[in-house]
Amino acid sequence: MVVRAGGPPSTNQLILAFVLPLSLFVGTLVTAARVADDLDDRFLREMEINRAILEENEASDEDGAGEEDDDGNIIVYDEGEEEELPPVPVEEKEPAVVGPRTRNRPRRRV
Repeated sequence: MVVRAGGPPSTNQLILAFVLPLSLFVGTLVTAARVADDLDDRFLREMEINRAILEENEASDEDGAGEEDDDGNIIVYDEGEEEELPPVPVEEKEPAVVGPRTRNRPRRRV
């Protein structure tokens, strides 16, 4: 014969079954909202910085400062004179080590 070992769930069991998962879910939502707000603030700050840099670059271009090359150096042109430089030939580099790489260290003796 099978004997049933209990009655209806107790209050503690109901709290554990419903309130604990609900509180974890609400905590997750609150944390997600805070992270989203932080990311929005960072994005807006970055956009303001980019806008300020863009305005500064436009202002320097209007002043005739020139333009920047690949290294970040400013190229200054005399007014009315823009020379086109011939393209610099690109040399292909050969690999320094052709065979397997060896190390110059003593062998370990056992």
